[in-house]
Amino acid sequence: MPIAPDIVAGVARRLAEHAGLELPTWVVEARAAARIAATGLAPGAYVDLIASARGASELAELIEAVRVGESRLFRHRSHIAILIDVIAPQLRARAKRSVRVWSAGCAAGEEPYTLAIVLARALPGCEVTIQATDVSADAIEVARAGRYPATALADVPEDWRDAFVRDGEDVCVLPELRRLVTFERANLVDGPMPRSCDLVWCRNVLIYFTPTARRRVIDRLVAATTPGGFVFVGYSESLRDIAGLEAMRAGDAVYYVRRERASTPALGTPVVRPTPPRTTPPVIPPMTTPPPMPVPATPPAEDVLVLRGHPNARDVTAELMARLGITGLARLVVDLDRADLLGDELAPVLRRARAAAGAAHVTLVLRATRAGARRWVARHGLDEEGPR
Repeated sequence: MPIAPDIVAGVARRLAEHAGLELPTWVVEARAAARIAATGLAPGAYVDLIASARGASELAELIEAVRVGESRLFRHRSHIAILIDVIAPQLRARAKRSVRVWSAGCAAGEEPYTLAIVLARALPGCEVTIQATDVSADAIEVARAGRYPATALADVPEDWRDAFVRDGEDVCVLPELRRLVTFERANLVDGPMPRSCDLVWCRNVLIYFTPTARRRVIDRLVAATTPGGFVFVGYSESLRDIAGLEAMRAGDAVYYVRRERASTPALGTPVVRPTPPRTTPPVIPPMTTPPPMPVPATPPAEDVLVLRGHPNARDVTAELMARLGITGLARLVVDLDRADLLGDELAPVLRRARAAAGAAHVTLVLRATRAGARRWVARHGLDEEGPR
């Protein structure tokens, strides 16, 4: 049942005040409506409850409900390739005996375990420790178990699957790899954080924060990174204007290097970036990505989200929210042609995303040229648009 705009605004305000979250209106409305129904309260009474001390437990339930938490093993392969072909060789060249990693916003553990699997193989003889944090107690509980449905291996390359053992319908991360990761519940805005990290991995998290909270989180990510260390964020997130970081591109992906302390200006101040001195590049094994290059400053005016296989509503919602958070985006194309099966549950997701895109002044286009995709679009009353 729809709830009044002033109730949605009240819930959104409380999420921003307490957790620094800034979510699309349709997400807040849907999750708040479900929680209001679960408590049996009138909408106004619900807003009063979560604004009071006695409503702390319900506020935690609401945050759990709005938390996207979408993650996969070996997600975004280009970032994994950079980790193997660029970052690991640089860490080896520094003759490091130990490497500290922070997986911030780790969801159910897929990303920190991916890091553990890759780094354990790429840095033989090096002690790897990964601290993984997330605001969700439920997600942390799943992560600590290191146990996932067998379908979670879908994105894991065949030659990396020996990091898992089959147990019935599930797969488990090998114990020696699980021991490399410690999990802790923490709020990125003001919770505990590690220090002197060689690698900070925080992908598709910043897009859900208010501008003020986002800036605070970014400052904390930079502060947690040792000079010369590396920071990764999501494809739709940018740290190009952060004075303490240098943006680098490898292939179609961007990562960031923490500037040396001696030349690092105060965070948040403008900086004129000098031309870096010529250095002899490290010897890198046969690469799956080109060597790093300075990143262009102009954000893309258009982005394309390709749906493949049998996309589920939760994953598509998370990806749409991430893409709609791209600064300067004018047009988002959702390509339906590559999907093998489009479920009916995707229709309301795309309908709400189109409304959210309109509010953000972004044109959302559904690309459906194959007969099956065209029929699906027509059946669900979605305006069909082909490639332009």
